Amino acid sequence: MHRPFPRSAKLAAGLAFALCGSPWGIAPAFAQAAGDDEPVRLDAVTVTGSRLIRPDLDAPSPTTMVTREDIQAAGSATIETVLNEFPQLAAGNTSSVNNGGGSGVLTANLRGLGANRTLTLVNGRRFMAANSDGVVDLATIPDALIENVEIVTGGASAVYGSDAIAGAVNFIMRRNFSGLEAAYTHGQTSEGDGAFDKYDITLGGNFADDRGNAVVSISRTDRDPVLQGKRGFSRVPLDTVDGELVPGGSGSIPGTRIGLSGSQLGSLVGVDLTPTGECSAATGIRFGDNGTPLVYCNPQDAYNYADLNFLQRPLERTQVTALANFKINDAVEAYAEVYYSDSANRYQQAPDSFTPVTPGAASSTLLVPNFANNPVLLPSVRQFFSDNAHIFDPDGDGTASIVGAGRRADELGTRFYTYDRTSHNLVGGLRGDFEASGGHWWRWDAFVQDQSTRTDTTQNNMINQARLAQALNATVDGAGNLACVNPASGCVPASIFGLGSISPESAAFLTPQRAHYETFDRTVVGASISGSMFDLPAGAVAMAFGAEYRKDEYAFQPSAMDVAGEYGAVSQAPMSGEFSVRELFTEFRVPLLSGARFADDLAIEAAARYSDYSTIGAVNTWKIGMEWAPSDWLRFRTAYNVAIRAPSLNELYSPQSRGFTAGVDPCTAAANPSQAQQQLCIQQGVPAADLPNFSQGSVGFERTSGGNPDLSEEKSNTFTVGAVFSIPQVEGLNFAVDYFEVEVEDAITSLSANQMLSDCFSRLDANSPTCRAIIRLPNGQIDDVRSTLQNVGLIKASGLDFQADYRFTVPWGIGGNDGNVSLTLLTSWLFERSMQVIADQGELDCAGYMGGGCGGGTGAIMIPDFKVNFTAGYKSGPLAVRLQGRMIDGFDLRPGLTAAVNKAPRVWYVDTNATFDFNDSIQLFAGIDNVLDKQPPILGTALAGDANTDVGVYDVLGRRYNFGVRVKF
Repeated sequence: MHRPFPRSAKLAAGLAFALCGSPWGIAPAFAQAAGDDEPVRLDAVTVTGSRLIRPDLDAPSPTTMVTREDIQAAGSATIETVLNEFPQLAAGNTSSVNNGGGSGVLTANLRGLGANRTLTLVNGRRFMAANSDGVVDLATIPDALIENVEIVTGGASAVYGSDAIAGAVNFIMRRNFSGLEAAYTHGQTSEGDGAFDKYDITLGGNFADDRGNAVVSISRTDRDPVLQGKRGFSRVPLDTVDGELVPGGSGSIPGTRIGLSGSQLGSLVGVDLTPTGECSAATGIRFGDNGTPLVYCNPQDAYNYADLNFLQRPLERTQVTALANFKINDAVEAYAEVYYSDSANRYQQAPDSFTPVTPGAASSTLLVPNFANNPVLLPSVRQFFSDNAHIFDPDGDGTASIVGAGRRADELGTRFYTYDRTSHNLVGGLRGDFEASGGHWWRWDAFVQDQSTRTDTTQNNMINQARLAQALNATVDGAGNLACVNPASGCVPASIFGLGSISPESAAFLTPQRAHYETFDRTVVGASISGSMFDLPAGAVAMAFGAEYRKDEYAFQPSAMDVAGEYGAVSQAPMSGEFSVRELFTEFRVPLLSGARFADDLAIEAAARYSDYSTIGAVNTWKIGMEWAPSDWLRFRTAYNVAIRAPSLNELYSPQSRGFTAGVDPCTAAANPSQAQQQLCIQQGVPAADLPNFSQGSVGFERTSGGNPDLSEEKSNTFTVGAVFSIPQVEGLNFAVDYFEVEVEDAITSLSANQMLSDCFSRLDANSPTCRAIIRLPNGQIDDVRSTLQNVGLIKASGLDFQADYRFTVPWGIGGNDGNVSLTLLTSWLFERSMQVIADQGELDCAGYMGGGCGGGTGAIMIPDFKVNFTAGYKSGPLAVRLQGRMIDGFDLRPGLTAAVNKAPRVWYVDTNATFDFNDSIQLFAGIDNVLDKQPPILGTALAGDANTDVGVYDVLGRRYNFGVRVKF
């Protein structure tokens, strides 16, 4: 586990590795031609992270390659599991994230900076977005057609635009495919669950006398869920009590729990407070069979909400992809790409847990009218409220006020949320090349994209709070039947007090299906040209420039019941918004020396992009870099990037809501403000004459939360330095090492109202975002704290990446063939991944730490500070075998915290797979992931959420098998 050390030491370490190498360092990801099966003029290629045609195969930025063989060997249903094994990626949203995964958008998360700061591309172009944050769902990318994936770190906004602060992940599709390829993959866990079946068929060929090529690929995936209750570590939530992990759960229980103070418990009438078993603490009462009131013991009577949650979400997915190109003449080619995806994923939770409330009543308060004679209540419940009217009806109006109760509606069955997502991406364009004066070739490309995604959401078995209040208000009609006082919408009377008190008919009335839909539409028009301008003694000056227009539109329409506010505080509001951006960009590379002593190659390169957004106005991004190769086996590289991320539609336009929050105004005399703080109070509008004795008019103030249309862009600076080298005496052995440092200013984040006040009065800058968010009335009282999303965050990440690979032949093989051995090592050491949002508080460094805002207990995923991926492969004749070891370093509890677990151990996973070519047409394959059935560390709910471990970081399914067949003609 690392310990913080000075920035200068980190940089020195990076330079030392860059200059001296590492005996266990890494192989460079030497870029390949972007999936082309045909030769390219001048043997030049374009690599991810640059639009230049380059005469070498060295990436201008640190780049890691994921090959088609890597993807096929993994035998996974979704590609995010393959990507997350690479050390440069922290865990993003995966198939194992249940309710925290929202609509099930699977993401890439470089450096732990967030999926919204990692740009996902297909063939160098933006792919269709899945939600209002503009994030791409990796499950929509057709993995059967992937040639390779290039992971570029170090910032790429100058080349690709917004969102590439952490880098870019570029999926490059196969081109000029001819023939038929079909594959079937089956997988399941060693526990016999989580099975999936995946079918892929790809058909392509040439036409028009080989002037054109077309390929169509169809894929179908069906995957079963895995429940938390099926694994020992997640079967029961483990809470922390007196520094120990103990079985725990939720205070929202079947039958209803009412929390009471010690004095209220002491004054109860008609309730036997003697517990029937062990009782750590009596904190209220609960209603049992027939509504009998009983003592509630914590945690013994808590509800196990975890066992019905998913450890793996189910998935149904159909993909259709078509790619085509046609040479109009020797200089111009037309091309088209069509991507269609239809998927359904689901997450599940325990039966609805809610605090019963009456709309319009005080916070967390349920009003039960006519409790003494209300016929919907069981006799024992009516008697309980009547006996204890001094607690529940002190004003004697006949209506009971129940504050902060908790109910688990187990009569309704599990809640489940289904997301049906349909998306398409249409690309059409022309490209070509021509020879300019001096024999220099130029390549050009012009395209248009039309993208659209619609997600339909259905939420089932959730209590409608307005209907609950309606069902609780019951009477006996003229025929002697129990009926709702207000019979609207087919009301059926219901009581929440007592086990099984909600009938099936009442359940149907209380839980109407809740349906929403959202749409994301994007149009992109772009053109670029690249080539060599003129020759210098050291070589040709490469140049690229172009323009792009993009328009994004988003709309969310919730159910009519949400619009009417029938779900109380969790009711959702409509949302819509759009923005457009016009961009100009350029890039060049100037060779300074070539073939000189100590300078086999020396070049500088730079890129710049001008972007004019309809939301934030004009912004500029740029990068400058240098490459120096003292010899043909050693190359140094360094770059400095200035990048931006424009606020997403969600951050700009998500609905705002206003509500009361408790807090203390720093201007009050009781807060003892300093002279500088008092001056700031006056600047904000507090009358100077009132300051010596200024007091707050209430115990809090109003707070507005939600999106913020006045957000500006995030700004980042990225520095990288490294080396790519080989050892001439050892053929096939290559290394690369890169130090990186990223700093994001004005990061978009949200603060509580009290955090906003604290930050403002620490900065003492009336023009700071947090100070401008404080709105005061003419009398100086706080009218509103606009704690919407703000540009107040500072994010930092730094570390070292190592790569090494070694390929060699051995005499022992199959059928008289030699054997080919490949060894690959990928490592990433994250020195720091910190965030600061409050001026008077230090940076929160989460690299290698858990707790205190770092990890699953807060809805975030833990960030490892060190990851290793080592792969050994052997191939001879028809047989190929691969063994992989993956390591996730341990985590320490953040200093100053107390928890039941102080350290999560280092974890190693071992995977293996093999392929056998039965003949030229048939290939059999099989694999085992997590061969040793390594279980995740148990951390408890306080540190890791309801599964007791971080489901985004660790393998939570255990040993898994996959096998299948691939047919080629």
